[in-house]
Amino acid sequence: MTAKLTLVVCVLALPLAASAAELKVLTDRTESHLVPIFKAFEKATGITVKAVFLEKGLLARLQSRPTEADLVITKDADLLELARGKNLLQPFASPAVEKAVPARFRDPKSMYFSDSYRARVLFYSRDRVKPEDLSSYAALVEKRWKGRICIRSGYHDYNLSLFGQMFAAYGKERARRLIAGLRANLARTPTGSDRDQARAIHEKKCDVAIANSYYMGIMLSSKEQRPWGEATRVFFPDQAAGGTFILRSGLALTKAKANLKAATQFLEHVVRDETQDLIANLTFAYPVSGRRPWPKLTRDLGAGQRGVKDGLFKIHEVPLAEVAKQRDAVIRTLDELKFDKPL
Repeated sequence: MTAKLTLVVCVLALPLAASAAELKVLTDRTESHLVPIFKAFEKATGITVKAVFLEKGLLARLQSRPTEADLVITKDADLLELARGKNLLQPFASPAVEKAVPARFRDPKSMYFSDSYRARVLFYSRDRVKPEDLSSYAALVEKRWKGRICIRSGYHDYNLSLFGQMFAAYGKERARRLIAGLRANLARTPTGSDRDQARAIHEKKCDVAIANSYYMGIMLSSKEQRPWGEATRVFFPDQAAGGTFILRSGLALTKAKANLKAATQFLEHVVRDETQDLIANLTFAYPVSGRRPWPKLTRDLGAGQRGVKDGLFKIHEVPLAEVAKQRDAVIRTLDELKFDKPL
């Protein structure tokens, strides 16, 4: 695997002391989403950030080079739980993080925490589907959805997390039936990104898709992708039952010791209100703290849906430790069902 190495330029608002640290980061997050946060941190501290951006294989890279970076930042906090289980992380010690981040978004032993989250929602055609036709993830197995559903690869981290939460929350047999029924109702072979599923709805290739909530704001903010967003609406599944599953991004300290102070400073920078607000406005994800109202595009998600107000929705909370335990079983199920096999 070839990793893209990006050196983030330091913004020198203050003189850089001779002893200033260089913080090394390993991440699979979108580069454009992190660079503004890095630059703000550099400006505030004088600490240079150097980041390796990976498209995939974050856990394998961390396992093969456990002290290459001081920090690991991931779009899928499930990977941090897996890394914790492989003894690849060290705990952080920060009253600021503990105060800012609710306990449900922190590992009980302070091995990692989430800075934001996204809902794994249903995108649906505004022209061909009525919101009252939708209810739950499980309802997607009904015959009326035959040949009408789109989804990206079942093996993508987003779906591995979603299916892992289903295994943990519903039990193996019920979750397996749901995944099998979902596969049976697909309109096409799993492919592309979440935004490609919205595009497929726009192009009338399917009517309903499973995707992350924040992509709606991203699409509506893009001239090229706006038609895809305008063709679709967002529905939060299971609001009358357990709630909608979420995907959490996260941060953790690696086993590296040299820049522990600087790495902890960055953790604390991420949970500042200003940074949490930046995350909300930049990515349309839900910040775990912060004081200002979310962007209107986020607050409009699920507008009119019972139980959803100003983008707030009922969350089905599943501990990441329980999700991580299900990962191998989920992969075996996808293999058995030939989930990604061409239709």
